[in-house]
Amino acid sequence: MIKRSVVVQGHATSVRLEPEFWAIIDDICKKQNISLSQLIISIEKQQQARQNLASQLRVFCLKSMKS
Repeated sequence: MIKRSVVVQGHATSVRLEPEFWAIIDDICKKQNISLSQLIISIEKQQQARQNLASQLRVFCLKSMKS
């Protein structure tokens, strides 16, 4: 597990994910030319209910692999 800290809309948070998920996230951020913070904001806007950030990111990765 790799832990990363990030500031999202002025709030500091950290998330632990497996390296494989971070690799997917890094690739998406690079392709879209956005920061991790921007990606998290985008993901959270699409969620109807507040969920665990690590879970949100894992599901996002899985969905991105399907499209």
